[in-house]
Amino acid sequence: KCTPVLRENIRRARLNCGLSQESAAERAGLAAQHYQDIEAGRREGLRLITVEKIATALDVEIWRLFREGEIPEPERKRGKTGPRIKR
Repeated sequence: KCTPVLRENIRRARLNCGLSQESAAERAGLAAQHYQDIEAGRREGLRLITVEKIATALDVEIWRLFREGEIPEPERKRGKTGPRIKR
């Protein structure tokens, strides 16, 4: 399975880009459900090429996705909605 650190860093990188899961999947050339399964930890045997596609789509160096603390937590904006998501 995808490690918790990798999953969390993918989620953080996506939110820092202001992207929805669907938009991130499209940029990476993945099916939206596949991408959602990766972030949720439901994907067995994640391939390195898939992680590379996601890193490129999120404009982050691939090694950063594997290290804890490399991707900052997205800033929370004041108000109820949090960061804006681009579709």
